[in-house]
Amino acid sequence: MELEHKPAEVDPRVLAEIGNLAFRARLVADSVLHGMHRSRHHGTSVEFAEHKEYAPGDNVRHLDWRAFARHDRDYIKRYLDESHVRAWLVIDSSKSMGYQPAAARATKLEYAKLCGGALAYLLARQGDAIGLATFAERLEIEVPSRARRGHLMEMLTELEALVPNGSTKLTDALDALAQGMTRRTIVVLFSDLFDAGEGALDAIARLAAKKHDVVLFHLLDPDELELPFEDHTEFVSMEDDRSVAADPHSIRAAYREEIRRFLRDVELRARAAHVEHLVLRTDQSPGEALGRFLARRMALRTTAR
Repeated sequence: MELEHKPAEVDPRVLAEIGNLAFRARLVADSVLHGMHRSRHHGTSVEFAEHKEYAPGDNVRHLDWRAFARHDRDYIKRYLDESHVRAWLVIDSSKSMGYQPAAARATKLEYAKLCGGALAYLLARQGDAIGLATFAERLEIEVPSRARRGHLMEMLTELEALVPNGSTKLTDALDALAQGMTRRTIVVLFSDLFDAGEGALDAIARLAAKKHDVVLFHLLDPDELELPFEDHTEFVSMEDDRSVAADPHSIRAAYREEIRRFLRDVELRARAAHVEHLVLRTDQSPGEALGRFLARRMALRTTAR
């Protein structure tokens, strides 16, 4: 399969002026689809196909002999037109996700809502079952994973009303959500991972260890990556009462190194747990971000075949 992704650009400033989340998410989803150029054989669906190791009773007509030759195992091809996937969008709605920069950018939560809504459109378009969970100090909203008519709008309505609140307890939320996952699921997590707790990455790894397909969209504002401030500033935690006054010039180099170390640690631990980790900046086009993600997944699927 050959894939080139050049999303039709949607100006983020235009998106910001559109109040309705459902319409904005649809615009982003359409921009992603417009940029996906696939062979006629594969059509234009968003593919989350997988290989399943052969088990007695599986239909041998679907045996992938090329994969067997490469990997010395029997594999069965699974296609979405035979078995639709089940997906959960899991969104961190803690206070730190509501950081509002001085520049005219979306908050991390608004960005997550837009990307999550667009991804929900793409999945619903091909009949997949989608669920929504949001969390801060606990699992707050849980819209069961379904594929029925009207379910997408129910999810988008919940997303539209979501506001940042509380501190982050990602571990408790993921463990609670995992208890209800009785079959293999695609779990797409949106979080900044700030103040998420020592066991947060362990909880993410536990999901992957249960054979769920876990994707971590790691959302950050450019301010959090670069510390661009010039004047003496009081930095206040958004999730508790901590604060520190500092001259940005004197701490910028050390801060940027600490952020690089943090991201490197998350990336290494995610890779070790077979979790797909993508850093998203809120000044990046949502369509471009989702397009890169889907293009990379499709490239990996092609290589595996």
